Amino acid sequence: MRGRLHMMRWIGALTALAILVTTSVTLSAVAPAGAASSSSAPGVTATQINAGAISTLTGPIASNFESLVPGIRAYFDWINSQGGINGRHLNLAYNLDDGGNPSQFTQLTHTLIDQDHAFAAVGMATAFFSPNYFVSTATPTYGYDVTGNWTPAPNLFAAGGSFLCYACGVPAWAYFIKKLKLKSVAIVGYNIAASSAPCQTTANLLKKAGVNVSYVDVNIQYPGSGVSSDVQRMQQAGSDMVLSCMDVTGNIAMARAIQQYGLKITQLWLNGNDQSTLDQYASLMNGVYFNIQHVPFSSPTKYYPGLKTYLSAMKKYAPKYVYDEVAIQGWESASLFAAGVKAAGKNLTQANVVALTNKMTNFTAGGLTTPVNWTNSHLRPTYPSCSAFIQVKGKTFVASFLQGHQVFVCFGPSVKNPVLATPPAGTPGT
Repeated sequence: MRGRLHMMRWIGALTALAILVTTSVTLSAVAPAGAASSSSAPGVTATQINAGAISTLTGPIASNFESLVPGIRAYFDWINSQGGINGRHLNLAYNLDDGGNPSQFTQLTHTLIDQDHAFAAVGMATAFFSPNYFVSTATPTYGYDVTGNWTPAPNLFAAGGSFLCYACGVPAWAYFIKKLKLKSVAIVGYNIAASSAPCQTTANLLKKAGVNVSYVDVNIQYPGSGVSSDVQRMQQAGSDMVLSCMDVTGNIAMARAIQQYGLKITQLWLNGNDQSTLDQYASLMNGVYFNIQHVPFSSPTKYYPGLKTYLSAMKKYAPKYVYDEVAIQGWESASLFAAGVKAAGKNLTQANVVALTNKMTNFTAGGLTTPVNWTNSHLRPTYPSCSAFIQVKGKTFVASFLQGHQVFVCFGPSVKNPVLATPPAGTPGT
């Protein structure tokens, strides 16, 4: 159980294969024998279920969203190679591009539902998501919550939980500060709500808990190329740590300025843990920490068999995106959709898929994330909230603060006294 920690791609990246739930709803990798039942639901034929996606695939912000759909397609290809679900293949029949235009997004919602008759919207990845038509039509909807408006509709399933929690990550970051004995913290973010709001909340909570927050700037002009002055001010303030709520562009620019000015400072980024980024900027990223909500890609697969399946399938079906922090959320969204379809069985309607998904109490995307309790994850965060820390060492991301082989550290809501909590039942690695 966890509150959702990500806000935009630059505020955290999150989270399959067979689905694990504790409600007696389980998804086998192999579909049961027998013909599929008939269904009058939109997008359903005797052999397949047609779903769709609306993402920002072109334009200046496309790089923040374009990898969600490859993760979905890889999951569909993987499950279909083993027979599909209840005799039907999952088909991402429609992949629509809003081009970063909110009016285009609104038009495409009607195209997807009224014209294409998609059974579900499985790949929503855009900064312009509007839930209105999806809610009024009760269409099962899955994807990447960067807009904070996936709450509380029961048919909207953001990867990792639909309640977007600004405060949930702060106890872990307070623990990080104490663990490394850091004395003076800087916090930086963009002048857009998805970045500035959570990072201002973090600054406020850390200050209230007695942490010396020596420098705050959450009004950096996007895309964050001009951060040299911020680095100089961190140096003047005596900051020995910086928590960044920027995207890769801003983080790399900041790391370059830190190196240029010779500032000795611990960096914690909430975005950028892609292998392709590290391959390009290894000299700037060495030593940087990240906080993530999925099993780190470098984790030993003997303890994390879900990761083994994910890596194997992604290498086969979407090799460009194997180690991508948003693609794994696409896989998670697809696996939740599949779990709902599996649970619906012969009564394959949109309403039944939504209803049965909302009875799942222990969803882990097949062992890739800490459990999500969908009976309450539309409405509020639940504690303990769990995440993993990784650090760049050379050209690899290495898990930090391990508890034996357990990669997740879990905390209650206290920022002042962030004490490790026992991971919830079903947490991968336990």
